[in-house]
Amino acid sequence: MQEMAEVLAKPGFRKAAANFGWLFAERAGRFVIGTVVGLFVARHLGPERLGALSYGVALVTLLGFVPALGLDAILKRELLQSPERTAELLASSFVARVLAGVLAGGSVGIAVWAGWGGTGEEARLLAVLALGLLQPALFLPELWLQAHLRAKAAAVAQLGALAVASGVRLWLIATDAPLTAFAWVLVGEMAAGAAGFFAVARRAGLRMPVVAARRATVRRLLAEAWPLMFASLAIVVYMKIDEVMLRHLAGPAEVGVYAAAARLSEVWYFLPTALASSVLPALLRVKGQDASEYARQQQRYYDVSAAAAYALSVPVALAAPWIVRTAYGAEFAAAGPILAVHIWSSVFVFLGVARGQWLVNEGLQTFYLAATAAGAVANVGLNFIFIPRWGGLGAAWATVISYGLAAWLASYCHPAVRATAAMQTRALLIPLRGWSYLRRA
Repeated sequence: MQEMAEVLAKPGFRKAAANFGWLFAERAGRFVIGTVVGLFVARHLGPERLGALSYGVALVTLLGFVPALGLDAILKRELLQSPERTAELLASSFVARVLAGVLAGGSVGIAVWAGWGGTGEEARLLAVLALGLLQPALFLPELWLQAHLRAKAAAVAQLGALAVASGVRLWLIATDAPLTAFAWVLVGEMAAGAAGFFAVARRAGLRMPVVAARRATVRRLLAEAWPLMFASLAIVVYMKIDEVMLRHLAGPAEVGVYAAAARLSEVWYFLPTALASSVLPALLRVKGQDASEYARQQQRYYDVSAAAAYALSVPVALAAPWIVRTAYGAEFAAAGPILAVHIWSSVFVFLGVARGQWLVNEGLQTFYLAATAAGAVANVGLNFIFIPRWGGLGAAWATVISYGLAAWLASYCHPAVRATAAMQTRALLIPLRGWSYLRRA
């Protein structure tokens, strides 16, 4: 009990806990507002039209690795270690991301013009949603707020944008607006959120004039981040390729049913990211000072991540049919079994995010790329086998298996990561080990 009291009394712990609390509050608000309104949208659109919108979002998301440039984890570390270079780091990243976003958006425009975007309605959706490729550049102030544990300001900006967008969505439902209008709301929500981030970050003291950008800084950041950029592509592939493949192998209605289940599962993926943002400063402080303490802190991080994932997955899996019927109605009943399987991917998502930050801290980005690429290849291959036989349920199984391969089993394939693999395995056994924490408390 004394040991726990000492940990709780540390100012760094209290600040990290408060930051995580605000991140959780923001996502809880997003869950309550966004999910409830999203359920109305899903009921209004039905499986086929929801499938068309989800297909467009998935295709554009697959290109999101280009404007993101794999910089998030690198930038967080650099902002913490070199605060005097904040303006240079953020301005350089902003210019690079804007150029990359324009390039990616242009490629979507060419695809639409060439008739590669599916049906006429799907092509129009793609043309609108491509504007979202500017988000990584516009959301850089949020990254700065996260790195400095200022989640309260970011949460207010996010929730404000969400509240306005949700009101517009309800109005679109009431007026039976066309499907493209719902795509425009997604773009508008992004723009409103970006404006909020810029406003609150500026009030908190952030300055990132474009003239502070340096070509040498861009080259240095990209030289370190390129494996993470392609790793993010691999992550997006095994997170979104299932919806694209379902569209072509099973049709838009199957995409809508699967997307409905995946949305209820993936809505919780913010938790490991929020936890990582809050834990990173403490880990960086102890790294290089006390190797044994660094290892203990890392094991605790994995244990907490796994425990949170189990606490989420078990009740959702058991109640999945009831959750789907209550949320979407009988028209989406087939999403129940899909949700019961898909929710288990959260266990590996939580562990994967925790391992990913450690890999960046240790300079093992190339392994990160190889692991996520293996997961992406496995997901595509399994989808080709499972989808024709089991449709959306097969895609859910492919997701869980490929996540486990990329986020956990791949850790055993590199000598420098095997100790971390053992930590992850211990964390997966937390239901059997939890008594040790209780005994120490």
